[in-house]
Amino acid sequence: MKDITILVNQHSGKEEKEQIVDSILEYFKENTDITVTVLYPETAEEMQTFAKEACQNKVDMIIPLGGDGSISLVCTGIFEGGGHSRLGLIPTGTVNNFAKSLGIPLDLPSALDNLLKGHEVAFDLAQVNDRYMISSMTLGLMADIALGVTSENKRRFGFLAFLFAGWSIWWQQQSYKLFLDFNGQRLKYRTKILLLTMTNHIGGKEGFAPSERYDDGLFTVYILKKLHLIRFMWFYFVRKGEFKDYRHWDQFRTSQLEIHNRSKNKYHNPVTRIDGDTASTLPVTVTMHEKAIRTMVPTTA
Repeated sequence: MKDITILVNQHSGKEEKEQIVDSILEYFKENTDITVTVLYPETAEEMQTFAKEACQNKVDMIIPLGGDGSISLVCTGIFEGGGHSRLGLIPTGTVNNFAKSLGIPLDLPSALDNLLKGHEVAFDLAQVNDRYMISSMTLGLMADIALGVTSENKRRFGFLAFLFAGWSIWWQQQSYKLFLDFNGQRLKYRTKILLLTMTNHIGGKEGFAPSERYDDGLFTVYILKKLHLIRFMWFYFVRKGEFKDYRHWDQFRTSQLEIHNRSKNKYHNPVTRIDGDTASTLPVTVTMHEKAIRTMVPTTA
């Protein structure tokens, strides 16, 4: 490895980004053969563009400093830039779903050691219309609540910010009528929550999709049939997210999916949320690019 580019999202995750950058530069200073470039994209579009350009310029590793949304943008740039660059993971987001799923250490010194001493793996990338996904997509209640959460409040309060913003939304109980097309089948649902998962950590918690792999070419689709407030809170907070035992879900696994809105009312068209960031309304088509991006993981992962 000779060239590393660091892309700093100053609007995401932990606030002490400059201290993290300084620590990374200090770590690599001992390796005189490695050149480190630090860039500060101002927008999501710049984050993706900088990653794509770095990949096209044959940079060996690109390290995003931000949350899962920032990682997703960098993966998009790497994929569209030809796939030469490896993704370097330093967990600096609020929940770090993707890093946890790959077994990346959450402390900075260990995460840095992994970049040089870990082993290489390839992971899946899903395409959702013209966006890309590394961890999860949701629509319905969870996405509607997230629309009311600012980045600042998410950094300050973590998951509590979603509870504060979503209390009134929760009680409104908006549901959506959907068509789900996959493998030659069409399913009809009226649901308050639909969730796609590619990793075994969702919302910073392990257990929602415990068997989910980052490299198996499939994602799991969960459709909530009934929503009982107390029971839902019990599974999230007491059972720590082990929704596999929550009996009001339908679920299936696939590598391709189309989701359409059955309602003719444009105001009942749900907004999707991909890797923690707001995306498009329906319809969406989801397709899988198996083992599309390479990264480093600890030898025990």
